Amino acid sequence: MSDSHDRPQGARPWDPAGTQPKHDPDALLPDTTEPALPPDAEVVESDAIDEDGGDLLPERRVGAGAPAVAAAGRSSTFAPRFQFITGALVAVGIAAIVGIAVLVIAPSTKTPEPPWSPWKPTAGGVAGASQIADHVAPEYTESGQQLVKIDANDLSFQGIPLTVALQTGADEGGRIQIHSEKGVLYQLCGLTSTCAIDQGKATAERGLLMRRAALELALYSFRYLKDVKQVVVLTPPVKGNLPTHALYFQRDQVSRELARPLTSSLAPKAPTVENVTEAPDTPLVHEATHNQWLFTLNGQGFNNGGLLVLKPYTPAADAQLQKDLKAQRQAASGG
Repeated sequence: MSDSHDRPQGARPWDPAGTQPKHDPDALLPDTTEPALPPDAEVVESDAIDEDGGDLLPERRVGAGAPAVAAAGRSSTFAPRFQFITGALVAVGIAAIVGIAVLVIAPSTKTPEPPWSPWKPTAGGVAGASQIADHVAPEYTESGQQLVKIDANDLSFQGIPLTVALQTGADEGGRIQIHSEKGVLYQLCGLTSTCAIDQGKATAERGLLMRRAALELALYSFRYLKDVKQVVVLTPPVKGNLPTHALYFQRDQVSRELARPLTSSLAPKAPTVENVTEAPDTPLVHEATHNQWLFTLNGQGFNNGGLLVLKPYTPAADAQLQKDLKAQRQAASGG
């Protein structure tokens, strides 16, 4: 057995029992701190399936047996801004959809336009014209009594259709204008055989009141009777005369009055003979009815119809027409 002084320095003593390791443990440690997994090490997805139909392959692990750790993604400094803009756009889109749904589903809150007049006819054509006549006639009174009844018809006489032949005044060359448009014919008739008013006296105030009634008839007709373009109103004569006076209206001439409520043109309550000159709508009546006409019927019209001839009114022309009509009536009666 050799002495301990004979073995080299740093060598392990002899171990007859075999309890000492045959190798130095420090020699088993790696010489470097290189990572256990080379950059090109192959990894396996944990949920991949064996192509031969086997079980799931083992969990994805690196070569040294440690689970692979995914690198944490870097957060952009602009991400919060993009998220804010995206949220704002989504909110705007939702608000727009809600607004459209409210407009479609919710009832309209638009205020309806007021009616043109408190009253209106329920029928059209001649029936509607008759309703207008029955509505207007009782409004015009003198001393509390209704002045006239009003008859309504289309432009015809005893079933014969009439065409309006309007002759202009001498200052306009006396030209004859033919109007064949759809129209309405009203006649204001007092309770005498000649349609003269049987009560009171024929005055300028009474005449003005009848002109107002004619204007009201025309406005209702143009507003509520379909396709009516012209209205002729025959007014009552004075006692002892035959009916010869007429008023003529065309739709275009009263377009301003038709575009606004009736109460903006005519007072809700018609005046009477006693106060007609002070009525607030009298200036409009003068303006709309200043052209007065003398009418005659001529049986030799177009298309087997008749002519309703309208000539400008003058006192001299009226006197001559009265003379001619009375002569015709006397001849027809055999007198």
